[in-house]
Amino acid sequence: MSELIFLRPWWLLALLPLAALAFRLWRDPPHGDWGRVIAPEMLALLQRYGWLRTGAAGRLRIWLPLSGALLVLALSGPAVPRAGQAEYRRLDPLLLLLDLSPSVVASPVALAGLQTAAMRLLQSAEGRPVGLMGWAADAYLISPPTSDAESLEGTIAVLSQDTMPVAGSRPDIALSMARDLFADPEEGGGPGIGGADLVVISDGAGIRELAVEEARRLASDGARVWGLALPASAEGAPPPEPGSLRTLAQAGGGQAFDEAQTPDLARAIASAARIRLARDPQSAAALQDFGPWILGLALLALLPLFRRREG
Repeated sequence: MSELIFLRPWWLLALLPLAALAFRLWRDPPHGDWGRVIAPEMLALLQRYGWLRTGAAGRLRIWLPLSGALLVLALSGPAVPRAGQAEYRRLDPLLLLLDLSPSVVASPVALAGLQTAAMRLLQSAEGRPVGLMGWAADAYLISPPTSDAESLEGTIAVLSQDTMPVAGSRPDIALSMARDLFADPEEGGGPGIGGADLVVISDGAGIRELAVEEARRLASDGARVWGLALPASAEGAPPPEPGSLRTLAQAGGGQAFDEAQTPDLARAIASAARIRLARDPQSAAALQDFGPWILGLALLALLPLFRRREG
């Protein structure tokens, strides 16, 4: 099923005063103020002789709120991807930054959590190019972004204490390297990082101001940094710091989740991609906006209010 996107979602707030208006119309007596000053017997007599009609008030109760709701819906810009739009979206890479520092790889629980989370994110990529990067005292590109995400599963499965040559924890180097990997094409680099999603899978240890600053730079370039917090580290290792991971993700324009919330993270990334697409100046070429069609229905709903009175 196609994903529904609202190009101008703030218009939906207008449904609140519209609902209040509809409630007011339904609460008013059918004869308006006449019902408060004329005896019921007199009202019935006036209505019998055609001197007082309720048809207009009844139509107003039904068709005015309905037309208003359709108008608000049209202005909010409900849209679905056009045929071929999936390929347009999938050009944006997903890069998994894996914390392979001693506090993670020395803990079977943390390492297993990292591998499981990375596998789940690969399965939710939906055709987007996925790359892998690991860090300890330095950062290394394990695999450049590839649309064949399944080919990375074997690499993730064999990660261990021996994967990184030097122990340490420098996530700032990994983020800086990721930014260079997608350097702006005008500067002679790659395709540009705008639209990329970077997921930092870590216990949070080692994240300092340098890493937060790199996350801010990535966000200013149009990328989004997310965090996935791993469980407790090995005995004797520095304790996990999920708070620092949340700070990193917020600086990068994303959010941080616990390892058990990996499906929630995948949904958040997909939602952010839809919002990014809706805000893209070229989204008209990728989305079918149903607003004009719904606007026509709103105008049709107004027609009963202009019906001529009988007699």
